[in-house]
Amino acid sequence: MSKELQITNSLLWASAIIASAVLQAPHALTFLVLPSLAVVSWLFTATRNRSKP
Repeated sequence: MSKELQITNSLLWASAIIASAVLQAPHALTFLVLPSLAVVSWLFTATRNRSKP
C-alpha cells in the first residue's frame, strides 16, 4: 500500500470515528456504518493492489 493511500485511509477512519463520537451516533448506526466503511476500504485497497504490475 502506498504511503499516500495509507495516510488517506487513516484520515478517513479517524474522521468517521470522531464524527460518530461527536454526533453521539446511536450504537446500531455505528455498528452498521463503521463495518461497512471497513469493507469498502478493504475492497478498494485489494482492488488497487491487484491492478499494480
